[in-house]
Amino acid sequence: MSQKLKEALREDLTPAELQYLVQSYDVVGDIAIIIIPQELVKKEHLIASAILNLHRNIKVVAKRAGIYGGEFRTLPLQIIGGEERKETLHTEDGVRFLVNPETVYFSVRSSNERKRIASLVHAGEEILVLFSGIGPYPLIIGRANPSCRLLGIEINPEAHRYALKNLVYNKKITNVRFLEGDAGSVLPALKRKFDRIVMPLPKSAEAFLFVALAALRQEGWLHFYDLQQENRFSDSVDKVDTACQRAARQLLSSAVTVCGHCAPRTYRICVDARIGKLLGPPHLKERQEYFKDNEKDDIPFNPQ
Repeated sequence: MSQKLKEALREDLTPAELQYLVQSYDVVGDIAIIIIPQELVKKEHLIASAILNLHRNIKVVAKRAGIYGGEFRTLPLQIIGGEERKETLHTEDGVRFLVNPETVYFSVRSSNERKRIASLVHAGEEILVLFSGIGPYPLIIGRANPSCRLLGIEINPEAHRYALKNLVYNKKITNVRFLEGDAGSVLPALKRKFDRIVMPLPKSAEAFLFVALAALRQEGWLHFYDLQQENRFSDSVDKVDTACQRAARQLLSSAVTVCGHCAPRTYRICVDARIGKLLGPPHLKERQEYFKDNEKDDIPFNPQ
């Protein structure tokens, strides 16, 4: 794909301009999201046209008009070719996602990681996904493991709105529910425990480790995502271990998976941690008493 774009633009860009061309780009549904260096701004429409001509399945070309930022890690986009819209329908592993990549966070580059987590799940598990966004982790896991029950919690009202729509787009997935709100307050109020908790928010998930551990069964799995520098992956394991000690839990085992490259020598990693039963009276017993074991019934959450 990259080489084809360069060849397609060889007659429209000078050799010097071709050196600035960022040949790789993300495709969300039928939208290509590209980076246009300042040196190529005057040629951005030519670049967009080349992408549209190369890939008939792409209907919109949008350039990054900034960086990921704000409370909800959104990315400003500017359309430079094709149809004038930013909403699209993206398909991943048989699951359809309606998404506007400018108003909600969604990474196509995490598709392999979502598939990896889904492959680790055992039959009949009750699974919680914190910071669930438009629902990629719950829906991918739920489709692959129909005997499990999944709950996603998301604070961004726009992302939650899309998650509810995506339940409609995937009517055959009936074991997933979504709740809107801050995980730090919504989770304790649920008074539920889970076999596995996924925390795919690498910049701030650490702040929710304690409340997540309190909602984990006496023996369960925690998937904690972090941004970490090269050769310092053990620091992320230490974060989980420290939280376990504070919650009077035991870190039985851990493994680190590299699942993204974010900056020079900085990676997005996942700590797959097996957490054991309480070592003794919890430091904050009243917080632990918020939770009780779940009855084995249908998920009693209204998806609306």
